[in-house]
Amino acid sequence: MPLVQEACNCRLRAVPLSVMEAGVKTATSVNGHARNGTPALEVHLCREAFYTGRRLSGVVVLRLAKPVAIRSLTISVAGNEYPTGASLARALKPGGAFFDRELLLSGALQPRLASDRLSLLWNSVLGRYKGRTLAAGEHTHPFSIPLPASLPPSYEGRAGKIEYRVTARLQLATGRTIKDSRVIRVVFVPRLHRGRPVAVSYPTADGAVHSTEIEVNIELPDRMVAMGESVHGRLAISNPHGIAIPRVTASLEVCEWVRLAVDKEIQRERVDTTAVKPRIPEASFIEADFSLRAPKSAPPSIEGTAISVIWLLKLSLETDPPIEFKTPIVVYSPVEG
Repeated sequence: MPLVQEACNCRLRAVPLSVMEAGVKTATSVNGHARNGTPALEVHLCREAFYTGRRLSGVVVLRLAKPVAIRSLTISVAGNEYPTGASLARALKPGGAFFDRELLLSGALQPRLASDRLSLLWNSVLGRYKGRTLAAGEHTHPFSIPLPASLPPSYEGRAGKIEYRVTARLQLATGRTIKDSRVIRVVFVPRLHRGRPVAVSYPTADGAVHSTEIEVNIELPDRMVAMGESVHGRLAISNPHGIAIPRVTASLEVCEWVRLAVDKEIQRERVDTTAVKPRIPEASFIEADFSLRAPKSAPPSIEGTAISVIWLLKLSLETDPPIEFKTPIVVYSPVEG
């Protein structure tokens, strides 16, 4: 998908943007950010958080006290994972971003071949490469970069960190680079989630898993719930052999995982639980409603390359031996605007 520029209602300090097109203000006065003739580069974003499946928009402002020759002016967004337990070398490995998009705002992109980059550098040293000359004044460049719906959200927890960073990069004709970079928050927007069958199994004393004669049907109007809200459902238990079920517990669990050489569960926490006591434990059919709340402080569902956060709705039947049923749900940050 090509990267296109679109309008953005950004709030800029001392930057009147009556027309949202890349342009130049040729006024000779330049504010204090560009003293001593040094180009000043700033990134202004349209909002505090950005949502997957939508666009990241903003404006890059370049202030020049005098004409300057440049190679390129670009804006990029990169996503990186820093899993718990990963080596420092792996965490700092260059080019390890799982997501990287760059948009050219002015000039020409850096050559990809090492020989071409070396030739460009040599010609710059000899003064043969002049680049593109920008006039003194204030240059404003709006930008808009699509964020795929499949991106994991920003995260910092027991399993590590997922971070997104926006960087404006000005490369002068001399080879010097000026950057302005900031971390942004990316929020997951849930897509239509296909229901998965509930796992019907229970552990025995030897740790093996076997099927059971008891059947459970869980009705969930929605398998997706916003943080701070509740997931509502109804359970129906078919118990044809009249096995005593004195208590049924419904719970909501969040599991934080790291996948390195092997999968490793870092943290499992039960965030909410509710209990149902059947009036007749040996009844052939048991029905009950339940409601479980996902706390606002909990992490959202994440499916990263090395970091995962999985939410499980679990039903535990206090039989002998105990029987457990579980199904995944999606928890996401509320979408505003």
